[in-house]
Amino acid sequence: MISAVDQKAKTFTIAGKENSRVFKITDKTVVTKAGAPATMKDIVANEEVRGSYWKMSDQTLEAKTVKLGPKTDAEKAADETRKKKTEAAAEASPSASPTP
Repeated sequence: MISAVDQKAKTFTIAGKENSRVFKITDKTVVTKAGAPATMKDIVANEEVRGSYWKMSDQTLEAKTVKLGPKTDAEKAADETRKKKTEAAAEASPSASPTP
């Protein structure tokens, strides 16, 4: 959940249990909302957010992808498919047993 946005600095903050993290939006950042392209102006406080980022050498966090809003049905379906494949793989692989 986004706790703060600084449109001028092109950053947004996520409040965590231990500490907050500030993410910088750059020209390389891909921002989407409900699967459609979005911009920095679409990033607002109290919005669900997920994505990926790079940790820079100066310890700042640069957003790689930013997905605004709740997960889409397609993302939920992909998560379920991934979960089922993982479970099936775990069941199919024999457990390791020590050799005598």
